Amino acid sequence: MKTLLRMGLCAALLSSVAFARNPHEHRGFYFSAGIGPAYHSFSASSSSSSYRYRWNEYTAEYDYFWESEKEENSYNAFVFPAIDFRFGKSIGNLIALYSTFDFMFDTDNWECLREEQSDVYGKTSEKADSENSIMFSGGAGLGFEVYPFLNPNSVMRGFHIGESTSVNGMLLDAVGDVGDRSEWGGVFVANRINVGMDWWVSDTWSLGVEFSYTYFGVIEVDSDDDPDRHLFRLMFRFTRG
Repeated sequence: MKTLLRMGLCAALLSSVAFARNPHEHRGFYFSAGIGPAYHSFSASSSSSSYRYRWNEYTAEYDYFWESEKEENSYNAFVFPAIDFRFGKSIGNLIALYSTFDFMFDTDNWECLREEQSDVYGKTSEKADSENSIMFSGGAGLGFEVYPFLNPNSVMRGFHIGESTSVNGMLLDAVGDVGDRSEWGGVFVANRINVGMDWWVSDTWSLGVEFSYTYFGVIEVDSDDDPDRHLFRLMFRFTRG
């Protein structure tokens, strides 16, 4: 029993010495969790057209005209919470390499504006739909964080910039029909850039804030839509290492 007690005290002492050796430095295991509000901007447009004709009884000739249809879907909303987790390794108190996992969930209005032109004289009609919808977005990828100010006395110590690339999925599910559908889904490549500031609250833990912008490139969507998607986040972060 005494031997086990001595071993436990030695392990605790060695652990505390190891932490004290490099206090307030980014080395070894890296973990960071963030939560905060976000603004999500999404729109998807599609269009189709065809050249048509019809018999005109008054002129006894065929009238030729274009028949076209344009549809614009949008989902723009403030989201809370947006959440992410980062796991990786800090190297040389300068850079952290990590895998990242993020997701967000929200309910707001999915809006659709449909414009049709099907009259020989070019008459245009518009129809607007709006339905309460559930939005889910989540993804996983790789990223890095750079801490350029190494001077322990610098007021900028804790400043960091970073970037990540991940595969992201998004799903919209409406209560009723929006236009001629009730769901919209797609897979994207998410490119995020961020800037933030951390403040140490212990030898190994820090609290901070971070602002990020994410642009989404299209990998695959379940329709002929041309989507345009952006995300702005203000995250409150808890970081170890």
